[in-house]
Amino acid sequence: MRLTEVGLDHFRNLASVTLEVSPAGAVLVGSNGQGKSNFLEAIHYLARFRSFRGTRHADSIAFGAQHFRVEGHVVCGTGQSRRVAVAADRRTRRVSLDGQTVARPADAAGSVLAVLLAPTDLAIIGGGPDQRRRYLDGLLTSTSRRYARALPVYERALRQRNELLRNWPPVAGPELASWDETLIETGMVIVLARAVIAERLARRFTDVGAQVAGAVDRLGYELEYRPSVPGSADPASNAESVAASWRQALTESQPRDQRQGWTTVGPHRDELLIQLGGHRLAQFGSQGEQRTAAIALRLAEAELLESESEHVPVLLLDDVFSELDEDRAGRLLKWLGDRHQKFVTTPRPLPQLGNGLVQWRVDDGRIGPRLAAA
Repeated sequence: MRLTEVGLDHFRNLASVTLEVSPAGAVLVGSNGQGKSNFLEAIHYLARFRSFRGTRHADSIAFGAQHFRVEGHVVCGTGQSRRVAVAADRRTRRVSLDGQTVARPADAAGSVLAVLLAPTDLAIIGGGPDQRRRYLDGLLTSTSRRYARALPVYERALRQRNELLRNWPPVAGPELASWDETLIETGMVIVLARAVIAERLARRFTDVGAQVAGAVDRLGYELEYRPSVPGSADPASNAESVAASWRQALTESQPRDQRQGWTTVGPHRDELLIQLGGHRLAQFGSQGEQRTAAIALRLAEAELLESESEHVPVLLLDDVFSELDEDRAGRLLKWLGDRHQKFVTTPRPLPQLGNGLVQWRVDDGRIGPRLAAA
């Protein structure tokens, strides 16, 4: 999968421009605050239809403008060509595919595949369980239309159930049971999809972690998905038995839920364990170990996306090399090779990044002119 053209209009501080893109990608060079990461964010919008910063769509509109638009022309390995665009004003966001507005962003999931590596990925490894759940949700909503449809329905039902739990006197059973059924129906989609993708990701994570770490960490990087409802993530279980166990868990937790005012079991309470040698990296990992794990997780994600879709994802590397020692940087470069189209941000030129990558200067939101090849 290769982007051949990227169009920007009123996106953050970036000047409105249409850029032709090299098949290998580009290195964006510039001082901090000039807009390098904003360009990666624009490409991320084409893949995930939202900001990787977790901000509102309106926050991506340039100062003084009323809307933004990002458009990309992508060519897949099969030769198929598609145009994907994301536009937003102060109230709404619109996604279009080949010039036609889609009813739901989920309907365009997988049109562009991109994987972001950034220093903020440390929060996935060292942060709370919510960071790791958010990581799984982002990965699955970009590849599975069924998941992308189920997740917002689950979240809406969860909010409604929590609102009922916070009411006094205690809520009536039938009304709560209705929301329970919605949670079970959509939650089963979420949990099973998470379990399947976590299992496939785990094998790659261990292998890639060893490659990036080299001889530094010999204990082995591990990943394991743990749902809060026992047995709900077992693909061998039939739907009726899983639903029954989940319904029982919600019923048993109801007194506790009412005391606390929120639902204590379900996908919003699941955990993705990331460990080194059997120890949780969030609690016991050094910064170097956590950084290695964060990079390995993203590279494993890229391998998984390629395996699942048969399309090579675009890689977005946001100031990654400045965070690595020379040995890890060398091993990362070896893994990257020249299979992926890459967009790399850096405050200074990176001579070691060759393979046809052009260099673009980013200065006060203006990208270009092109410099000599790296």
